[in-house]
Amino acid sequence: MLRLTAILIFVVSLLPLAPAAAQEQRGRTVIIGIVTDGTYERYRDLLDLFRNEAIELLSIDFDVRLPSEKLREGDWTLAGVESAIEQQLNDPEVDLVLTLGAISSHVAAQRRDLAKPVVTPIIIDAELQELPREGGGSGVRNLNYVALPRGRDILAFQEIVAFRRIALLVNGPLAEAIPQLSEKARAATQAIGLEPVIIPVGFSVDSVLAAVEDESVEAVYILPQLQLSTADWDRLVRGLSDLRLPSFSWFGRREVVDGVLAARRPDRFWQRLARRVALNIQGIVLGEEPSTLPVAFAEQEHLTINMATARAIGVFPPWKVMTEAELIAEEERVAARRLTLERAVREAVEVNLDLAAVDRFVAAGAQEVNVARAVLLPQIDIGATWRLIDEDQAENSFGSQPERLFAGSATLTQVLFNEPAWANLSAQGSLQRAREQERESLRLDIAFDAAFAYLNVLKAKTFERIERENLKVTRENLELAEIRESIGTAGAGEVYRWQAQIANNRQTVIDANSQRNQAEIVLNRILRRPLEEGFATQETEIADAALISGQPRLYSYIDNLWSFRIFRRFMAQEALQASPEIRALDALAAAQRRTLQSTSRSFWLPSLALQAGVDNAFDRSGAGSEPPAGFPLELEDLSWSLGVKVSYPLFTGAGRIAERKRAKELLSQIQLERDAVAQRVEQRVRSALHAMGASLANIDLSEEAADASENNFRLVQESYSRGAASIIQLLDAQNAARVSEQLAASAVYDFLIDLMTVERAVGRFDFFVGEEEREAFFQRLEMFYQEAGDTAAGG
Repeated sequence: MLRLTAILIFVVSLLPLAPAAAQEQRGRTVIIGIVTDGTYERYRDLLDLFRNEAIELLSIDFDVRLPSEKLREGDWTLAGVESAIEQQLNDPEVDLVLTLGAISSHVAAQRRDLAKPVVTPIIIDAELQELPREGGGSGVRNLNYVALPRGRDILAFQEIVAFRRIALLVNGPLAEAIPQLSEKARAATQAIGLEPVIIPVGFSVDSVLAAVEDESVEAVYILPQLQLSTADWDRLVRGLSDLRLPSFSWFGRREVVDGVLAARRPDRFWQRLARRVALNIQGIVLGEEPSTLPVAFAEQEHLTINMATARAIGVFPPWKVMTEAELIAEEERVAARRLTLERAVREAVEVNLDLAAVDRFVAAGAQEVNVARAVLLPQIDIGATWRLIDEDQAENSFGSQPERLFAGSATLTQVLFNEPAWANLSAQGSLQRAREQERESLRLDIAFDAAFAYLNVLKAKTFERIERENLKVTRENLELAEIRESIGTAGAGEVYRWQAQIANNRQTVIDANSQRNQAEIVLNRILRRPLEEGFATQETEIADAALISGQPRLYSYIDNLWSFRIFRRFMAQEALQASPEIRALDALAAAQRRTLQSTSRSFWLPSLALQAGVDNAFDRSGAGSEPPAGFPLELEDLSWSLGVKVSYPLFTGAGRIAERKRAKELLSQIQLERDAVAQRVEQRVRSALHAMGASLANIDLSEEAADASENNFRLVQESYSRGAASIIQLLDAQNAARVSEQLAASAVYDFLIDLMTVERAVGRFDFFVGEEEREAFFQRLEMFYQEAGDTAAGG
């Protein structure tokens, strides 16, 4: 924000030094009487603002008072306001009159017979109101007014939304008191190619809304309506929104907060105006003639847009406007979907499609184990046979093969010992553990991707905020340049240079907004959300308990070179034990080791199996169904068998030798892969820890640099306002401050990303760790440090 002192330097420099006689009056009591147009229900705080500024500035040298009994309120009529002013002018206790209303300021500024000093700051348009001016002051004895620059509200309004027919909601009492003002406003609006419709606003808004609707206007410009109650004001704002009409407030940002679409005056405008009035009063009390005090007032403008209103009426401001404006209610859904870092990570793990597919793969792998186990369990087969043979053949079989036979059988097989089967069961168990570790590795990758994407969103949002603030600073510097040009200390070239810088900064803001949108799309993809679904974020800080609850304890282990070296060794050891990639390879090696063992045993171990069977002939018929008479054998329908089978592959064409060699080579390959992965894991942990340590140290350093750069920029900016610094120096200081602020923000997010990288490398995210496991971690860490200390002492 542009410092008040930077602006006021020019104002104060234009004030003549107080005469010596005025010095003698220091400490005397000064009574200031206030005149308002009527009773203010909505803006009582403005009265307090002007009171407080005057008291704060003058109380050092004077006993300044603005008593409530010296407040005169008009009745929203010309006669009532004139009477209130006359009372203050005739009150012998009042030393100075301050008018805080559009009607009272206009009436006082038109008088030429002021018996005491009068300050009138609420001048809507000095040119339209035809106020006197001589040199830099009013030229009228005892009169000082504050002339705001002719506003470009309508032009700024047209940059937001295109329109031709516009309603000007003028203050009804003001229009009655100053009838020529409405006609001049109409002419001024027509001069820029628009069709104005003047609608006076009294004390009720029903007729106003009806007139707005009947006139078929396309936009509404709201001049000060201090006469409206809070309820009527709210009804007016809601009514315009219901009519889907864009609105623009003369008064400023506070009415945009109420629901008006846009305004150009920031809240600090009234603070600056109150301070300017206090300075003028100070000069008058010190003996300056009010008519000689400058009336010009350099107005700061900053567009504010209520995006909730914009959405409600279907207005979508262009990019070039939104980049510089302050956007109120920018989020379409307040907290409809709020993400924290931990929630984003957990949600990603729950909904990720790749992880869901791997879950099915692991579940299928579990059945592979069951399939391998099934071979070692009893196998029971049953069967049934119906057979028809040639009659002659049946008769010659002596009853052993009847012409028609219906029979059934049942067979039981139980493996008593089979080395390949047992080896396969063991190997499948190890392979399943490998699948589970691969799933864990993917889960950690997804958690890291979600954390990285979330932190990138925060980083992009912070960068966008910095660029928007930098644009505001450039706007402040443009205003300084315009002030310098107006008093002759700078040429038009400086103004053009800042205008060009604003255009460049707008482009940068658009790029930053694009980067934020892209970062949000990436996060939504990871979370399986509609890619452009909006969400609110929660700023994540270093002390966030969701990141690592033991941070204060952890930092004590890395606060010096010796401790940090031990800590890296410990974390590398933890990673080698916990890494799912290493565990998966260990499981694969166990499976292959069992396969190698089986191929070696196949040279001397046989296979053993128990077999049992039952056969039964349920029906014999036709020829040969009975043995011939006198045949010595009797046929039995039921028969059974029981046996043990031993098999040994005597010669397989050297296949077993080849299988053993292959198993040995595959085991060697897995072991080498395991060693390589272990090296990469350790390297990743140590590198990530070095990066984390550096980024942690950079946080404080970058903040110090940012503070120093900001302080330097403010000093250069103030020097520029006095003409003691060039535009190049100010540009350099501004860029340095912006870059330093970006680096300070990056340092925090870089540390958090490095922390996530360390946790991924170690194979454990603190999001998923319980308090018991966390405590066990610190116990191992403490023991490791003790052993390291003993080793160092022994060495």
